[in-house]
Amino acid sequence: MGNSWLGTAPVFSAAVTHPQLIPQQLKPVMLVSDVSVLRMLSNDAAVGAFVSLDNALGLNTMTQGDYCVAMVLDHSNGADAILAREGWQSGQQQSIHVGLEDSTLARYVLSQWMKVNGIAPERVTTQALLPTEHLQAWSNDNVDLIVTYQPFVQRLKQRGAQVIFDSQHQALKITDVLIINKRQWPALAPAIMQLRNKAWQQILTLLNAEQNEFWQALQALTELGDEELRSGLQTVEFIPAAAQDRALQALLQEQIPQVSEHLRESGVYDTVVGLERCDQLSEGR
Repeated sequence: MGNSWLGTAPVFSAAVTHPQLIPQQLKPVMLVSDVSVLRMLSNDAAVGAFVSLDNALGLNTMTQGDYCVAMVLDHSNGADAILAREGWQSGQQQSIHVGLEDSTLARYVLSQWMKVNGIAPERVTTQALLPTEHLQAWSNDNVDLIVTYQPFVQRLKQRGAQVIFDSQHQALKITDVLIINKRQWPALAPAIMQLRNKAWQQILTLLNAEQNEFWQALQALTELGDEELRSGLQTVEFIPAAAQDRALQALLQEQIPQVSEHLRESGVYDTVVGLERCDQLSEGR
């Protein structure tokens, strides 16, 4: 399960066009937003999901450690962004109205932009928007800035929006992972490992080859044309099967401590419950 993030779209496209690649125990479902995904996990309506590391740590903290990390999907290299109208300037005094999804990730992106640009918190007001509401808010001139991610970045750029800050910046490190409920891991382990070590590489092969049926499904899911889709995909660094072990080690040793520190410093959580690797959980856990 995952949201409409471009990094997860290849999995959902493959499930439609090449269902034989997806292990039978796994049923990929694409939801509209981070909020929907986290609600499904919290209600035990799903056993796992593709989420950003920020959201994964937030959920694991709220559940006191119910989840483990099974896979590193991608790194965002410009795919998460803040957009403004052409020529927009932050100025010194005026208030800034920001539309963003009500998620740990969106708040992280906004707070890093504010920190980098010295924007005082009292100048910023936020409005919770689902990704599907971004275009309407933009068209109605309801917000100065929108915090979003691909493919919604591309859709806003088509309306003339300009990126003023994104995940290419050294202050904004975003990784997307697959988390699984620890109680369900023993039963799901074979299927998840098949997805990570075999099916994922086959999906990336379809993506890189722009295989016709797969590519058309991907365009339909993202609502992007050929060039917009290619441009969006250039901002996502997918982690191949052969690099999974190395990526998971880096996640545990470097990225989780960094993101956890940010969540504490920004007052989101007093303490953060880190993630363990699913494939290294002790038996019976």
